[in-house]
Amino acid sequence: MAWRPEQLLQTGELDNTQRGWTVGWLQLDGFTDRLQLKLAGNCHPDLAGWKFRIHRIEPELSSDESRGDEDARADYSSISLDQSGHVGDITADQMIKHHDIPNDELVRRLLAGEKPPFTWRKCLYLEWFSNANGRVVIQSTRLEVERLGERAFELTEEEWKEQAKSNAEELNHFMAQLGDILRTSEPDEE
Repeated sequence: MAWRPEQLLQTGELDNTQRGWTVGWLQLDGFTDRLQLKLAGNCHPDLAGWKFRIHRIEPELSSDESRGDEDARADYSSISLDQSGHVGDITADQMIKHHDIPNDELVRRLLAGEKPPFTWRKCLYLEWFSNANGRVVIQSTRLEVERLGERAFELTEEEWKEQAKSNAEELNHFMAQLGDILRTSEPDEE
């Protein structure tokens, strides 16, 4: 499970110019104040060493709330403005299928055996592990990245392998914690 507020993200700015730290802010619809990120770790090689701004270039397509779409009915009011924690995967180079139809229509067509039209697009993928809220993921083809200034550093191959290993360990740690919570919340069988 993860918080997935991509429909709410309007703009933001992240800075990975200090090796080993990614800091910045994100502005979500419906929030007066910005989410403040202070994350241990580096972005993927395409964004490592950069300060970059995030812009919404297209609105997210709304889904039919009555069909139970998770994103449409999610309540983000308890998300902390302090998003300190650890970097997960942060990249602007991920390529995914982009559909120009709402998720509920996409699911309907797929279940009917149709192959909805799509284009391949670069996708912004932001993942981090918040001390306050656990795993947070923003994945969208409707957001773009603008690199600012000069690149401060590039990750060596060895540094990238270490960062990728650290990202996997953070995900494993999160999943273990989630498993522990689920096991302790199961009713006792007698």
